[in-house]
Parts: sequence; C-alpha cells; structure tokens
Amino acid sequence: MPRWLSRTLRWSAYALGVVWLGLMSVWLAHVFADTKGKAEIEHALLDVADLVRESDLAPRAVVDALDDWADTLPIVIGTPVPAPAPSADAPSPYGDPSGGGWLALANPGFNVGYDETERLPRWATYRALPVKFLPPDRPSRFRVDRRTQAQVRTEVYARSGYDRGHLAPNHILAVAHGPEAQLASFLMSNVAPQLPGLNAGLWRDLEQRVAHRYVRRYGEVWVACGPVLDAEATARRIGPPESPVRVPDAFWMVVAERTDAGALRVLAFLVPHREIWRDPNPSAYLVSVDQVERLTGLDFFPALPARTQDALEREPAPRAW
Repeated sequence: MPRWLSRTLRWSAYALGVVWLGLMSVWLAHVFADTKGKAEIEHALLDVADLVRESDLAPRAVVDALDDWADTLPIVIGTPVPAPAPSADAPSPYGDPSGGGWLALANPGFNVGYDETERLPRWATYRALPVKFLPPDRPSRFRVDRRTQAQVRTEVYARSGYDRGHLAPNHILAVAHGPEAQLASFLMSNVAPQLPGLNAGLWRDLEQRVAHRYVRRYGEVWVACGPVLDAEATARRIGPPESPVRVPDAFWMVVAERTDAGALRVLAFLVPHREIWRDPNPSAYLVSVDQVERLTGLDFFPALPARTQDALEREPAPRAW
C-alpha cells in the first residue's frame, strides 16, 4: 500500500474515532442532564444539523433523514395538547379564525376572511396534503372577485413596488386540491401587497417547508395565514386615493398538526414586512398564537374548548419542526 494512502486511512480512522467519542460524550451528557440541560444540548445539536437542513445545497435525502431524527427530540416534539377529533373536510378543522367581522369567502380548497375597508384578506385557511394532482400550468393573470364590494383589480399593484402576494398558495392548492382550487387562489380576494424579496424569499420558504417537509413527515397539516395591520403605525397604501389597498406591516402563519395519539401542536410564525430573501433560522420568527391573536384581533381554533385553546396558544413552540 502506498505510504500516502496508508497515512490518509490512518488519519481518517483517527478523525472518525474523535467524532464517535464526541457523539458518545454528547449522548452521555444528554442522558444524565436535567430537563434544562437536555433542552440546551438538543438546541445545540439542532443548530449544527440546521446548517444542512436549511441549506439549498443539501441533498433531499439527507434533509429528510435529519428531519426524521429531529422529530425524535423532545425540543421538537414539544408538548402536544389532547384535542377532540377534527372536522373531516373543512380547510380549518377546528374552525376558521373568528373576530373582526370580515367577509367569509369559501373557495375550493381554502377559505378567506376579506376586509372590505382595507381591501385585502385578513386571513386564509387551507389544508396541506400529499400530492394528488399533477401541477397544471400557472394561471396567466389574477382576477377580480365579484363577491366583494371592493372588487380590487390587478392593475392596482402595477408599478407599486409590491407583489401580488398569495395568502393561500398557488402550488399546494394545485397539487393537493386540484385545478379549480389553484384558479381560485388567483382571485384578488386572496392577495395582499408583499415586498418581492419576502414573497419570493422567506415567505415562500415557509410555504415550501409546509408543502414538502411537513406533509412528508406528518401527512396533513392545517395552515392559517394573513397580514398584521398595525393600528399605531403610519399606514402605507397603494392604488388610487379613492380606493387604496392597505400594505401590511407584518405577516403571520399558524401551522397545526394532530399526532397519532390525537393531540395537537402548533407553530406560529410572525414575519416583519421586509425584504428577507433567506433566513436559515426560521425558529427566530416563532411567537405564541396568543401574540398573533393580540396583533390581529382574531381568535384561532374557536371550535376547541377554552382550556384546550389556552394550553395550545399561550407559549411559543421551542423550535420549528
């Protein structure tokens, strides 16, 4: 055997031994640590794993394997709350967000609560499901929703500096609920002004996270999302002065899944309305559902008992799944 090859194999064996000893040390530390210590170790391990999990360059099989491993950690599992069986068919199985008096619009695959005064949706709900349909071509244009009084036209967004940002996303509606749902997602009642860097960046990443990684792991997840309109901020608007569209100050997304044991757990993301193209740390945007309720005036999961809602909503998830 050439000397250089022998030396390389020897150093490789040393390196693997060091890695193995390091992993064993971490495992032993985790076994004997108290609850707080275990959580700190798990956070540290996930910080390292997320360098791969959140990278665009990582092979999908590697990301999937790390996701499955993460789902075994208590810090990711969280504290699911026992809940009654959900409605079988509704986009939001424990009830659409209530409050605000917004116009309720039912669509194939998703629902919307529309604000006629600010001329944009305040919430949308949908189920993220495994792929059932081949993705059709993307519709070529957005359409006025004649069910609304505002009847916002797509031209309002032209040269405004803002994208027509879907709340209920085109792709997952198309592949999970079919072409009629995809077409309905292009109604202007499902659209809010969103900066291009956010629409094609972090917000899209969250949508794709749900559509691919969460659906693969959990089979079905339920999503509600919408804008935050800060009453204390100076309102930004686009469009003609007589009928302007309010520009959101932030966006929120609440994701829920029901475990095999019949318990619920949730993630609530709160994202500032800025050009955020990428962020490898989605956990930085986690808040409690209660905080989203305070900011929006909405009540989530209204069909659940009050005690269940409180247990589910009062604390942020410790880590993004």
